[in-house]
Amino acid sequence: MLKSEIVVPQGREQVWSIVGDPAQSSRWDRSIARVIPESSLPLGVGWRGTTVAPSGMRQQFQITEYQPPELLSFKLLESKMFRSASLRFTLLDTGSGTRVIHSIELDLRHRILWPILRILSPRALARDLDYLKDELARDAR
Repeated sequence: MLKSEIVVPQGREQVWSIVGDPAQSSRWDRSIARVIPESSLPLGVGWRGTTVAPSGMRQQFQITEYQPPELLSFKLLESKMFRSASLRFTLLDTGSGTRVIHSIELDLRHRILWPILRILSPRALARDLDYLKDELARDAR
C-alpha cells in the first residue's frame, strides 16, 4: 500500500468539494488531464468514469464508497498498468482544519515496475496533495 497525507486549514466540506468530485481531480492531480463521466447515475457508489492522462492514456474507474464529506474510494476497472488498484481519500476533522489521507492498494501487471513505483509514487502522492492544498488556498481567496 502507498499512502500520503497532509493537513490543510480548510474544513472538510470545502475539501470535499474538490476531492469528492472526480471532475475536479484535474485541478490538483497532475496525472489526470480530464475525467469523462461514463455513468448516468448520480455521483456516488456505482458511478463510473474514465480518467485521461496528459499522455492520452485512459483508465476506467468506479466509485465503491462515497460518504460525504469524509470518504471516497474507487477501483480501477480497466488499466494498462495495473491488474487492480483501489484508491481511497479519507478526510478527518482536526479541529483547526482537515487531514487528507490518500492511500492506494495496487497490483501491477509487470512486477518489475514495483521497485520504481515504490520510490516515485510516495513523492507523486505528496506532490499531488501539495497541489490540492494550493487549489484550496486559491478557492479561499
